[in-house]
Amino acid sequence: MAHPRKTEQRLLTADEMEFVEKARHPVLGELAHADLHALVQHLRDRRDRAQTIANNQRRSLRGKGGRGEVTFEKADVGNRQKAAVLTDALTRARREMTRRAAAEAREQLISNARHALAMKRAAHPPGHPDAGQHANEGMHSKAKTRADRIGSRSGEAGRVTKFVATAQAKKDAR
Repeated sequence: MAHPRKTEQRLLTADEMEFVEKARHPVLGELAHADLHALVQHLRDRRDRAQTIANNQRRSLRGKGGRGEVTFEKADVGNRQKAAVLTDALTRARREMTRRAAAEAREQLISNARHALAMKRAAHPPGHPDAGQHANEGMHSKAKTRADRIGSRSGEAGRVTKFVATAQAKKDAR
């Protein structure tokens, strides 16, 4: 869920607000790789701290804490909301890291494919054996190796059968 900036300013300290502002897009896209990793680490540390404090406050409300009784008004200083705001900023920063990693992987894949194509083109094609004699312009035709059939052509029997069947059909139709 999106949080209004006014709510973020109310919940966060000045340096936490600076980290959250860095996790927004015009600035986030311009960060260097190392700065982005540092930002993710800072946001993760701040978020974990806010969650720990909120969990401890909830625990003390149930009477399990070691600091005595705490009323709900004193305990609810917005640490759950602070953790949610920091989680959203952390998610944006992680998405940017994922996007950059995917772009880098895509560039690496393209580079490898181009290198493989260059290697393939540079390699000598494998030698193939000669096909032997064959008819072509400027050459003699190959000698016939098969003997001619004796008797009628192979398609003749089928043609005659079809002719008889058609004639019989005409006769039956009269």
